[in-house]
Amino acid sequence: MIATASRPETQKWALAHGADQVVNHHQSLIEQVHALGYQTVDYILELNNIDQHWESMARLIKPNGRIASITENHRPVDLQKLTKKRVEFTWEWVFSKTYYQTTDLASQGIILGQIATLLEQNKLQSTLTKCLSPISAANLRQAHQLLETNQMIGKVVVAN
Repeated sequence: MIATASRPETQKWALAHGADQVVNHHQSLIEQVHALGYQTVDYILELNNIDQHWESMARLIKPNGRIASITENHRPVDLQKLTKKRVEFTWEWVFSKTYYQTTDLASQGIILGQIATLLEQNKLQSTLTKCLSPISAANLRQAHQLLETNQMIGKVVVAN
């Protein structure tokens, strides 16, 4: 698995969380992936900035590959770049089922339960690195400040 990270500490964190190799998302992804010996990749999971990386993803994905994104685009996404490769593209939003009250709404609880079990069995590793408690205006401000620095590694949670 190839992950992206730009700073030495985030590259180290990605490797510790299961990445086999890491490329810097502030540099040419295409050149770096090719330098690793891959012309294309089977799957791409985009978690940061689809607008910034769309062109690279469209070029790097193999024919019959799959791309999934959790971020919103702010510019049009040219899906025609995937047509000849017959690539599947999916946006994933964790709240879709509840937001639209879909018929498979109950499956969300089942999926979350399975994830909890895998975490308890240490088959999945949490990305939680900072927990602030209790929920308060001060802790919400602190969490937001951590995110605004662009230095946060992993996820911050504000909980009771």
